[in-house]
Amino acid sequence: MRPLARIGAIALLGLLAMLAALLLLTRQAEQAREAEMQGLRDAHLLGNLRTDAENNLATGLRLDQLEVLQQIIVREQAAFAGVLAIDIHSAAGTLLYSTDVGNRGAPVPEAWRERLAQPQPWHSQAPGQRQIGTRFDNDLGQAAGGIVVTFSTVPAQAALAAWYARGQQALHWLALAALAALATAVALSAGMRRLLKPWDEAARLLRGAPVPGESASALAQVARRQRAQWDDERQRCQQGLQQLEALDHEG
Repeated sequence: MRPLARIGAIALLGLLAMLAALLLLTRQAEQAREAEMQGLRDAHLLGNLRTDAENNLATGLRLDQLEVLQQIIVREQAAFAGVLAIDIHSAAGTLLYSTDVGNRGAPVPEAWRERLAQPQPWHSQAPGQRQIGTRFDNDLGQAAGGIVVTFSTVPAQAALAAWYARGQQALHWLALAALAALATAVALSAGMRRLLKPWDEAARLLRGAPVPGESASALAQVARRQRAQWDDERQRCQQGLQQLEALDHEG
């Protein structure tokens, strides 16, 4: 591989590596933003549900008499994408309200009851789903029950608009890579041509080829002197051969 082509290949690989790093950083920034937005959404949803439960409980009715909570969780499930279920259970561990109506009255997992001891929200991860939960308190500040929201973590099938957006983004990156590669190639070619110009002129002078213009570079001057020495030596050699031929004819 010629030196210029080798340098070009190294520069192109460096450019591609830089673009790959930029793409990776962009993806990491998007994931961080998505995680932040998910945290804000979770906090908003749990906060609203807890407030509704405690406000309705403050009316003096028992928890199992607050049928309005069933309407609230159905409404919240419809408002948030990816919500598989919203469950509200009592401190005793009975599921009182659920978007999966068939589960009402069933006992909840023991882990849900144990988490009523902690005042802060909790979350857990399982294959295909994740859960967030919080307790809500009665007027005495004691845990009256818990709220659990289950989300699906299975990637949803991308809609046509999503595929179009991904295609546009891919084309954007490909166009950016092509333009950057072209700009690098042009700049590298011009820079290397300028850098190697004295050497090219010297090589032409040493070969005896004409060089457009008069180069004043030190390398060109050395090449001219060397070429003149070669021409002088060739001329002396030719004269010597002619003299030898003349002596042979005389002999």
